[in-house]
Amino acid sequence: MERLPLDLDTLRARLAEERGPVLWRSLEELADVPEVRRYVEAEFPDIQTATVDRRTLLRLMAASLALGGLAACDSRQTVTDAPLLSQSHNVPGYTPGEPLVIATSLELNGYGRGVLVRAQEGRPVKIDGNPLHPATLGATDVFAQAEVLSLYDPDRSDSPLQNGLPRSWEELTEFIRPVRNELVVGEGRGLHILMPPTSSPTLARLTSLSEQLFPLAQWHRYSPIDEDNFRAGAETLFGRAVDAIYDLTRADVIVTLGGDLFLEEPGHIRYAADYQARRRADDRPLPRLVAVEARPSLVGARADERVALRPRDIEVFAQGLAAALDAGSAHPSEPHPAIGRLADELRRAGARGLVTAGREQPPRVHALALAINARLGAFGTTIRAIEPVRPASGENGSIVALAEAIAAGQVSRLLILGGNPVYTAPADLDFGALVRRVPLSLHLGYHRDETALACHWHVPEKHPLEGWGDLRAFDGTVGLRQPAAMPLKASLGVEEFLGLMSGQMVDGRSLVQATWREVWGDAFEERWLKVLEDGVVEGSASPPIDVSPTPEWNAGAPGPAPSSGIDVVFSPDPSVWDGRFANNGWLQELPKPLTKQVWGNAALIAPETAEMFGLATGDAVDLTVEGRTLRVPVWVLPGHAPGAVTLPLGYGRTQAGSIGSGIGFNAYLLRQSGHPWVAQGEIRTTDERIALISTQLHHALQGRDIVRVTGPDPADTAQPGETEALPSLYPEWRYEGYAWGMAIDLDACIGCNACVVACQAENNIAVVGPEEVARGREMHWLRIDRYYAGDPTEPDTYFQPVLCMHCEKAPCEVVCPVNATVHSAEGLNDMVYNRCIGTRTCSNNCPYKVRRFNFFDYHGAEYAASPEALNPQVTARSRGVMEKCTFCVQRIGAARAEARIENRPIRDGEIATACQEACPTRAIIFGDVNDPDSAVSRLKRSPRNYALLGTLNTQPRTTYLARIEADAERQPADATDKE
Repeated sequence: MERLPLDLDTLRARLAEERGPVLWRSLEELADVPEVRRYVEAEFPDIQTATVDRRTLLRLMAASLALGGLAACDSRQTVTDAPLLSQSHNVPGYTPGEPLVIATSLELNGYGRGVLVRAQEGRPVKIDGNPLHPATLGATDVFAQAEVLSLYDPDRSDSPLQNGLPRSWEELTEFIRPVRNELVVGEGRGLHILMPPTSSPTLARLTSLSEQLFPLAQWHRYSPIDEDNFRAGAETLFGRAVDAIYDLTRADVIVTLGGDLFLEEPGHIRYAADYQARRRADDRPLPRLVAVEARPSLVGARADERVALRPRDIEVFAQGLAAALDAGSAHPSEPHPAIGRLADELRRAGARGLVTAGREQPPRVHALALAINARLGAFGTTIRAIEPVRPASGENGSIVALAEAIAAGQVSRLLILGGNPVYTAPADLDFGALVRRVPLSLHLGYHRDETALACHWHVPEKHPLEGWGDLRAFDGTVGLRQPAAMPLKASLGVEEFLGLMSGQMVDGRSLVQATWREVWGDAFEERWLKVLEDGVVEGSASPPIDVSPTPEWNAGAPGPAPSSGIDVVFSPDPSVWDGRFANNGWLQELPKPLTKQVWGNAALIAPETAEMFGLATGDAVDLTVEGRTLRVPVWVLPGHAPGAVTLPLGYGRTQAGSIGSGIGFNAYLLRQSGHPWVAQGEIRTTDERIALISTQLHHALQGRDIVRVTGPDPADTAQPGETEALPSLYPEWRYEGYAWGMAIDLDACIGCNACVVACQAENNIAVVGPEEVARGREMHWLRIDRYYAGDPTEPDTYFQPVLCMHCEKAPCEVVCPVNATVHSAEGLNDMVYNRCIGTRTCSNNCPYKVRRFNFFDYHGAEYAASPEALNPQVTARSRGVMEKCTFCVQRIGAARAEARIENRPIRDGEIATACQEACPTRAIIFGDVNDPDSAVSRLKRSPRNYALLGTLNTQPRTTYLARIEADAERQPADATDKE
């Protein structure tokens, strides 16, 4: 891509010449770079970058057409039948051949998310949210959806290691027994145990038993994504540590100070659902959401107003807001102009106001946010305090204390039970070198990762879908974790390892049952069976507790701001989180919500910062933090705060497996224990460029009405003449039975990508790898287009999911020479794979660019998912055919069969597509448009409903509902629409 040093004045002048707000996807597109224009206009972008002359290209295309028919006759088929993990289920009422649904919980950062796992003959193939679980309410996030692929990761550990050499389980047992006896005699002297924070009641019980057995042992907890700043702020204000639970359904005004409520908080799925439920409330005005942040986030993209500030300025902003509301703070010398207005809005909202702070903010900002909520009277309405769900490490139990103990020679035995601290620990600790100094160390983990190589012993850990356990959700509700599959490889769960060390049974089920026998007593048998079925312990949510600011509370003045340098912000990555998902191909190839980058990370900077340093996306810079320097590529991200750089964590792994190793840069190498979230650094430019892969210019739509915006009264959403019948050469067709359709609410979509991974898992969509994505050959059937409108420094952001429109008058059907793409009797645009010969004429004729061609046998290539992860209900496509969304036709067929057996029609809502089921905000609705009372029919009658590129008269079965903005004045137009 052509290098484009930014000139913001030129871009603003270009925008000013337009007759209305212009939608644009990248700064290069906005600048109308010729290379970008050619790339966008090309049907197959990879041809634009190839060094092939026109004559050679025509010869190659003629040869591909001639050989296309032979490809369809290839007798070699991709093996899609996976070996069964078990031949039968001892489950009452189970019918062999039918999927079995298991309710369980998955952990993220120590908290539980309730899910339902669909297993086929003992083989988990799909994960959906548990409607009974308060953290998910039936929805999921990208990490939960991708756990199926992690389960079948071929790089998972399959045997114990001693000094890197394989050992048998008998040898491990023979080693552990005398060590344990020695520790019992010495009461655990010299033993230190490091674990990730967890909310598991069973692990808490086993930890307590181990502490009694080894009273002199030291316990440490560490997670690179922690909540220590929040709890420190709560202790400052209330004199005690608490957790905060937000109720966005009752909030009228929400102000977020950093962080991302919809992505990074323990209750992010629930918060997204609650916020959209509040927006849908008919009896109340729209809520107002204001995001004060340094890096653009999902909550910022959805906010009614964004205030982009450096992290050092967010603390001053919080102080000023607290002072304006008389919440225990003095006014800053130069208050931000937005403070007075926001204070007035919060004051009017009163108990229905809410202020939150992100995990990267210092404890003082958290204390100020809680003080404002207390002043508003919001506790008990939009926020409640509960006892900490996940125990904190404490000063003596931190990884810093462990590092100091190792350096002092006080650690003779080290157990690392989960996590990968050698990779994720702050760089100044040099934790890998310290671990190697310990006389005896053991690591329990999923992979032979960086920590496993640093320890003397490595023990394979059970995947959450293989073992027993329990986890509390963000609100304290306990969810049971039960196996959805027989263990694929010999391994131990953390519960089982602690049971072994404490002299208990080494059986996960018995260990969990022992915990709840103590709680339920004689009612255990009855309650246990119900929890197995529901996945949730009813009535286990933490009760609210009364808190109030201490009399001596005073925020004081913020510390002096650094006089120079740039703020460096560390953040979890929206695809690989803290690095634990680095070897997951679904997540590596998932376009990030805002940058659309895949297979790597980049340092995010503001357009103003890029202009000041003369940088363009892809330029390499040397970033220095406290004497440590790292060379990183930059990504110019519209809306980012100037004077700051964001470093996504989770990349730069050296021992992540065959897929995740060597991708991106390791931001942990610049992270310091004293400043784990925000540090001060310096940028130095270089002459190097680093290739970045992004899908943001792929599959461009050319024309009007890409995204529509309306006010709270949607009566004027429809465009002039839109309701008039358009002429067509195609005859009309009447559907007597079902007619399937979809409506997507752009006001609800937050761009979280859960639908994209759900579609990939459900429909066996292949991972193609970074080289193929760079050629524009990604296979996702569903994409989320991200558009900007307005000034590059503070643009509005819009998300639009795009999938096959299932056009009633489909342009793809009439051009297929072999009738491979056809219309069904229920209005679906079907693909007959064994007819397709790969001419790609259907893709060329599709105005929505939603058809994907598998140029290679991706299911048998380097990045292919394990065959065990494939859904047996869906065909795995062989090379040389066109693929696209089918509206999950396999689910339609299953519902039809069930309805016929019961001699009834299919009920509305009985069929949910994979994307619909995963969406936390319920932005996607599917159903029968022939039923006037169906949910989808009601949405299609809404004044906000419109067809994408409707003037083409393709009559798509998928339509959109315009986004609602309180101050919507003008209709955004596509950047390519010129007159």
